Order: sequence, then structure tokens, then C-alpha cells
Amino acid sequence: MLLKIKRDVILKPLILTTGFVEKKQTLPILSNVYIMKHGDNLTIIANDMEIQASVTNTGEMDGEDFTVTLPGKMFQDVLKTFADDATISFALHDNKMQVKSGNSKFMLQSMPAEHYPLLQVRGDCSGQFNISQKELKTLIGQVQYAMAINDARVFLNGVYFEIKDNQLRLVATDAHRLGFATSQLSDIIADMNVILPRKTILELQKLLDDTDNPVTVKIYPSQVIFEATGKQLISKIIDGKYPSYDRVIPINNDKLAIIKREDLLRAVQRVSVIGDKVKMVTIDISHNKLLVTYTNEHQEESSDEIEIQYGYETSDLKLNFNINYVLDLLNNCQSDLLQWAFFDSSRSALVTIPNEINFKAVIMPLRN
Repeated sequence: MLLKIKRDVILKPLILTTGFVEKKQTLPILSNVYIMKHGDNLTIIANDMEIQASVTNTGEMDGEDFTVTLPGKMFQDVLKTFADDATISFALHDNKMQVKSGNSKFMLQSMPAEHYPLLQVRGDCSGQFNISQKELKTLIGQVQYAMAINDARVFLNGVYFEIKDNQLRLVATDAHRLGFATSQLSDIIADMNVILPRKTILELQKLLDDTDNPVTVKIYPSQVIFEATGKQLISKIIDGKYPSYDRVIPINNDKLAIIKREDLLRAVQRVSVIGDKVKMVTIDISHNKLLVTYTNEHQEESSDEIEIQYGYETSDLKLNFNINYVLDLLNNCQSDLLQWAFFDSSRSALVTIPNEINFKAVIMPLRN
């Protein structure tokens, strides 16, 4: 017997790392995860040659120290078939790993751990800082939905991390919307900036806990490392110049509406149930009222009205928005109240949190 262990001691770190397994691998071994047992610590590593996650879990386990690789997704599916409190035994036979619990037994193909291409950190660290995991996770959540997907401008397919005046700023945009969130750092660090890939951002958000425990961020010439207790993520940096995001944040929008986020979210969700092909929703704003209207591909209509705080009796507004952009913003910004600032019916809307300067979102309206 190589190892005997409770299911969740190995399943929890496996779930956190399998998102990094390369699905269209150039090397067959990259479809595997690297597993290392040392004492009462079990470490699982996965990478795609550019981004690598390492998660260590501690728990009761019997067996010798070892390293091995197993097919990541299949191994996870196998473990999920066992009961939550199951004890699982592992035994290596030639190049196959026997995974057994009770009367259930699986034989999985293994590959030598020494062939696994673990990522190496290159160059000298140019700066590092600490931030709570909860704070960083919140910042990422406030902007990640605005990242582009497979844009030819590769620098838009990620999040811009900027450190300026000892403030961490996260920015994401797909050129039609923008998310901006900031946090003041307690560490003294020089101004610098990097662009991190979309995959890094989405997986990092899963790795971070909702606690005040710190994560250390280390910046290298071509990589960034995130380190927390039992967790490490190494990511490449996207090479490119990020656009001047300050220029697209409206500063002259003087018509302000205070809107309950939940009210608007539910209204948009309700009107959208009549179709999913049409991506445009219309918002009419008048004195303390907001009307949401949706027309589907069959010219069927739905509408809903909510109360808002908008005191401009002679400044009615009518704007068309991409419905997914509105839903993404409302689902990812967890404030009870949002302030929407408008200039007219054709220019971008600025969304902020009342009395809060550390969050901004910009949405461009659609033209009829």
C-alpha cells in the first residue's frame, strides 16, 4: 500500500488545481496532476506551461513519502464517486495506480513524476506586497467580468494590476465596458504594473479564501507569484501596453440616480425570460422611476418598473444596453445601492457605490 487517506484530504486540493490542467495539451503529461506526499502534507500541482497552481493540505494519512502523476480530471471524478467520509487506499502496480475504497476499485494510468515540467521562477523579484485574501478576492470580483474573451488585442484578455502611490488598482475592459477597483496597500512598494491572463484571474479567485489571512504578491520580470498558507500560484505576464483607462471614465456625468442593486437586477432578470437571442435591454429613467423594457426576436415585449432616487423632473433619459453587461455588473457588485451617473442618452454611464471612491464601472450604451 502506497497511501491510505480520507477522501476530502486529497479531493479539496485536487479541485483547486484541476482548473489549471491543460485541456489541449502539447505534452500528454500536462493532462495529469503532480502529487507529492511528505509526512502529513499532501501537495497537488497542475500547470499548462505558463500558469501553475500548488495546493498543500494537511491531514491524517498513512503511507510512505512519494511523488506521482495521475490524470487530473479523471482522478477527481473517481474521488467524487466515493462517500464524503470514505477512506481511500492507493497502491502502485507497474505504471498504474490502484484507487480503492470499500468494494470499489479503479486502475488509473500513471506517468513518472520526474517527467512533469514544473515551472521555475525566472529573474529577480522587483517588488512584493501583502494583502488580505478577502480583499484581493473582492477586488477581482469587482472587475473580472469586464475582461475580454479571445480578443485579438491580447492585453484586453486579462486584468491590469497597477501599483501607483502605494495603491493597488485593478482594471479590466473589453472596450465596451470597464471595471475599476482599488485598495490602499500597507506595504511600501514602488510604482509598477503588469497584465495577468484571464485564466490566472479566474483561477486565482477560486484559490483565495474569504478571510483576512494574507496573500503575498511577488512581481518578477515575466511572472507574478501569489503565495498564501498552503497555496501558491505562478503566472506568466501578458506582454503589451494597457490602454489609458482614465480617458474612458466619464467625469462630466451630472445626472445622478441612486438605484437599489437588487431591484434592478430582479427587474432585468424578469423581463429577459421571454427570449435570449436579443441582447439589448432598454432603460427609461424619469422622475424617481426606472422602466426596463425588453423586446425579443418575435417582437414580443416585457417591461418592469422600479422606484429609484432621480430628482430631475425635466431630464428624462432613455438608454439601450447590452443586457449581459448589465447583469454581469449587478451580479458582481455586492453593494445594496449603486449610483448611476449619466450625461445624456448616447454617452457611457458611470456606476459607482455611494460615498465610495474605490470602485467604478463604465458601460457604453448601444445604438438603435
